[in-house]
Amino acid sequence: MTERFEGSNPTWVKRAKSDDELLDISPDDLDSLILAEQEDLWGRLMSAPRGAGRTSIVTASSDRLPIADDSVDLILTSPPYLTRIDYGVAYCRELAVLGIDVLSNRDLRADLMGTTLIRGDAASQFKPGKIACDLMHRVSSHSSKASGGYYLKQTRQYLRDLSAGFDEMTRVVKPGGTLCMVVQDSYYKDEPVPLADICIDEAEVRGWGLVLNEQFPVKRTLTTLNKSAREYKKAQVSESVITFSLRSA
Repeated sequence: MTERFEGSNPTWVKRAKSDDELLDISPDDLDSLILAEQEDLWGRLMSAPRGAGRTSIVTASSDRLPIADDSVDLILTSPPYLTRIDYGVAYCRELAVLGIDVLSNRDLRADLMGTTLIRGDAASQFKPGKIACDLMHRVSSHSSKASGGYYLKQTRQYLRDLSAGFDEMTRVVKPGGTLCMVVQDSYYKDEPVPLADICIDEAEVRGWGLVLNEQFPVKRTLTTLNKSAREYKKAQVSESVITFSLRSA
C-alpha cells in the first residue's frame, strides 16, 4: 500500500508533500490486513514442534538488561550492522500504524544502535579495542567530506553502543555460557569495516573464548543499491556466525 513512498534508498521512506498524497485506509480494512498476517504467522507457528518450557518476552535496552548477573546460559543475537541504515525510518510505516511518527519525534531513532542521528553524549568516553580504534582512525583520516566530523562521531557512537552491549552480555551470562552472534562486515566509502573482527576483539578482552567463526559471502547488500556508494571500490563482504564461550573467572 505504501510502495509509492519508497525511493532509491531502500531503507528511507518518503513523506507525503500534500494531503492529496496521503494514504487513506479505513480502520476496518487495516484491521483485516493485520488479522490476516496474524493468522498466517499463527499457522506457521502451530506447524512447528512445540516445547514445554515457559516463555517470557521482555523489552529493554541492550545496555541496561533487566536480568540478574550470571543467570543466562545462551545469548543469540544479531546487532545492527555499521552500515548507516536508519532502522527507525526504515520501519516508520509499521510504527505509524502504532501511532508513532519517528520523523516528528526523534527520541526513538536517537536511542537505536546504529542510528544516523548523533546524540548529545556522542563524545563520552569508553575503551574500544585495538581493531575498533583502527577503524575510527581510518574513518577520521579519510579524504571525503565530514569524515573527521559527523562520520567519525557516528562510528564512535556505534562502537560505544556495541561496547556497552558486550559489557551487559558478559555480566548476565554464566561462566561457561555461550554467546552466538550474527554480524556482517561492510565499508565506509572504500575503507573496510571488519565488524566480525571487532566483535571478536571486544569479546576476548572481556573473557570470552572464540569457539567458531563461520563466514558466508554476501553477494548483494543494501548499500550497493545506493548509486553514490558504488563510486568507491569494494571487495566482497562476509556475514559471520561467531560463537563464544565465557571463561570461568
